Amino acid sequence: MTMIKVALLLAIGFGVMSCGPDDQELAVRHLNKGKALIAEGRYEKAAKELEQAAELDIDALEPRLLLGNAYRALKQYDKAFAAYRDAKKVNRYVAAPHIENALTRAEVGQIDSAIEELNHAIELDPTNLRALVNLGRLSRSPRPAPKGDKKLGRFVNPDPEAGFERAELNLQVALEIDPDHILANYELAKTYDEWGKPDQAIPFWKKVQELGRGKPEHAVITAEASKALERIKR
Repeated sequence: MTMIKVALLLAIGFGVMSCGPDDQELAVRHLNKGKALIAEGRYEKAAKELEQAAELDIDALEPRLLLGNAYRALKQYDKAFAAYRDAKKVNRYVAAPHIENALTRAEVGQIDSAIEELNHAIELDPTNLRALVNLGRLSRSPRPAPKGDKKLGRFVNPDPEAGFERAELNLQVALEIDPDHILANYELAKTYDEWGKPDQAIPFWKKVQELGRGKPEHAVITAEASKALERIKR
């Protein structure tokens, strides 16, 4: 009788244990909490949730990618680079970690490295609009060679034309994919404006106005488009 009771207790215990969430379910919970906290701008707490999600699911790319984004928002760049590196290890053929890593490089002034990585992201995903638009944006301004370095880097070019041409090419490709992409229109308008070709900028500034009208999230660039058109028409 005693043995039967022990067996029943063990069976109940195993049943209770089996009903609890496994590591993957817990990882999803932490991931979702992390996403919600990022949306609220609470990046420190988000990072803690995403760290737990990444620890619980060693094969998940998303928590590592979002963890990098949270650290970038906190300007903890070394941790951001480490998180993106871990995301790439999960799947090096996905463009997203390369794009986010490139944007972080740009934020810390590593423009050439950022451009190189964005080019690689486009090789992985030729229609990735986020990569194309940011490559166009970063290509626009020429940069001097680093101090003490007599040789120019692969993407450093003292000729403004080269940077504007690269920007124009990538942004035109983006607009061929999606003519109504407001940021691609905005960056191409700025490219032509800074290039000294305001007449060519006009249709793209107008498109920004059209696409941004009545949308609070685009209020800043829509206002910039209006001011640019007023300036050009004078």
